[in-house]
Amino acid sequence: MVVLQAIQTALSSLRRNPILVGIVAVIGLFQLPSLVAQSTNPLVGGLISLGASGILLVVTPFFVGGLIAMATEAIDGRTRFGTFVAAGKRNYVSILLVYLGVFAVNLVLGFVIVFASIATAAFGFGWTEPSTVGIVIFAALGLFGILAYLGVFFFIQFYAHAIVLDGMTAIEGVKKSISTVRQNLLTVFGYNLITGAGGIGLGVLASVVSLLATPMPAGQAETTAATVLTEFASVGLAGSIALTLVVVVVSAFVGGFFAIFSTAVYRSIRPAF
Repeated sequence: MVVLQAIQTALSSLRRNPILVGIVAVIGLFQLPSLVAQSTNPLVGGLISLGASGILLVVTPFFVGGLIAMATEAIDGRTRFGTFVAAGKRNYVSILLVYLGVFAVNLVLGFVIVFASIATAAFGFGWTEPSTVGIVIFAALGLFGILAYLGVFFFIQFYAHAIVLDGMTAIEGVKKSISTVRQNLLTVFGYNLITGAGGIGLGVLASVVSLLATPMPAGQAETTAATVLTEFASVGLAGSIALTLVVVVVSAFVGGFFAIFSTAVYRSIRPAF
């Protein structure tokens, strides 16, 4: 019930406040230089994409804090750009501290998952001496890494909302997110099903655009003529820009919606204390 009400709230609030779409679109435009460069030189495109990722690592906490503040104003009526700037500045350090901590944890868990996967494959496919015990141990380690990764995200996903909406510090925000999720497991799970489906859809769209923007090596057309998708790639510079703009626009609408949606869900389920 909470999730369905939050969807209705998000749709009506976004119609009243299309400025949220514009804010998200600005972040989405960071994809444009890398994909345009990728259409002419994949190596340069990769380097630009790496640089853009570094910038986003620094900018994201400001963006998240400002967007959540705008989202809660949008739910109550009208919001403005000044709210984005003020909230981004006010909550930047607290959100950044948690963001960097989560980033570090994810790096460690990612390494564990990759290492366990490689080790399991090595024991299972004869790359080394076959060992049933080795397969079980490393498969269990990989499963642990995946569950730990999902668990960390699941329980602390509302830390930024707690920091912005409840005026909490970084540690307090994490604690309140954990408490909120623990008391509303089914609601949060339903919320994550919707946001997960939206994220997968955007990921597929971005992947297709990235594939189409990548120039095909000479002679590849003849060797992969049976594959329809690779026959269609690449679309050239103009096509890459057009497709990227489509991704930016779609992402902006989805991102604006999810910003309000997540805020509406948190406001409905957060503990009173």
